[in-house]
Amino acid sequence: MPKKDYAKEYKKWHWGDAHAEEIEWKDDDLPPVVIECGRATEIHFRPVFRSNPKRKDYIMRLPKKEANRSHIVYDPDHPHQRLYILLSKAARKDTKKLYAQAEEIAEIPLPELAEMGEGKHATTDYPDIMVKPIGVLTHLVYTTTKIPDGLSHYIHEMGEESGIRPIFAVSKDGRAWVVAGDYHVPVPGITN
Repeated sequence: MPKKDYAKEYKKWHWGDAHAEEIEWKDDDLPPVVIECGRATEIHFRPVFRSNPKRKDYIMRLPKKEANRSHIVYDPDHPHQRLYILLSKAARKDTKKLYAQAEEIAEIPLPELAEMGEGKHATTDYPDIMVKPIGVLTHLVYTTTKIPDGLSHYIHEMGEESGIRPIFAVSKDGRAWVVAGDYHVPVPGITN
């Protein structure tokens, strides 16, 4: 089987815009190669530990400095292009706070949480780490360049077609996880 050309895959996904650099992200729980959709700008989720009828979604906004160090990426070798959120150390402070605020929620192994979800990503092929389900992921916002759009913000509603949304989970060290869901990541962008 021929080796995948990840640079070509990035260029195709970004509608002709070639990648500028390769980043080594040290995390043994991630696939060996991921491709950036864009810099993480916002994560929208409906919290399971807060009940505020006036504001359904919690929006985690990353300041520009932290957004430039945080990424929304996908696994090009996964059959459904699984998404990952890579947060900078400073941005992880916010997710660690979310983890602490969810004190009444018990930790659960990530593969078990995935099985509790719905969609084609509700499988057990996640790393065996402990997480807390923080909420239902409603939107991901990232910034990137695509031809002919140039530098743009892309807002993806999760579950827009099927109604099946992923779970937003956080591990104690502040890593954020997109768990379960029915999305895939074809050339036009994150779909469903």
